[in-house]
Amino acid sequence: MSVTRWWAAGLVGVMVSVAGCGGATEGAPLAEPTTTSVVATPVADEPWDPCTIPDSAVEAAGLDVDSKSTNLFGDAPLSTDWKTCIWTDPDPGSWYFLGVFSGHHDLAYLESNEQFGDFTAPDSAGAVQFRRTANYDEVSCGVAYEVVGGIVYFMLDGRAGREPKGEPCSEIGRVTDSLQTNLPARAR
Repeated sequence: MSVTRWWAAGLVGVMVSVAGCGGATEGAPLAEPTTTSVVATPVADEPWDPCTIPDSAVEAAGLDVDSKSTNLFGDAPLSTDWKTCIWTDPDPGSWYFLGVFSGHHDLAYLESNEQFGDFTAPDSAGAVQFRRTANYDEVSCGVAYEVVGGIVYFMLDGRAGREPKGEPCSEIGRVTDSLQTNLPARAR
């Protein structure tokens, strides 16, 4: 399995960033105030950042705190419309990557992504389980749920050339259960 293919499969879209600057230039005349008002459309806040999960919670979930990364391929963000944090299970014998993705999308958006399939019905807490749709033998399992302001999903993918030490969906279920108190509130 190619790590590049794994990460490219889960990411889509580009968020438009709006920035402004202002201030008076010394010696320039100031504009007169206008008598009309304009209501600006608020710019959406960034999604919740999964890298803010405390190291103590990550370690308690059985992940390697020192493996934390936002991108396996350098310092640049993987996407501008998703916040991402990645860990592995501890060495020796680490067999998977676990990515946590957060964005201003909904579950229907994730279900429409052709890279994912085999979605289960939502459980009593609204979480769904899914897998990658790649045509090759791949170790993967995901869990997603809507939160206030968007969606959070976890994706466990096997590390290339490493034999799985467990069932991926059982392992991701254990990790997500352990991290629940550190995540945004679920949407009702």
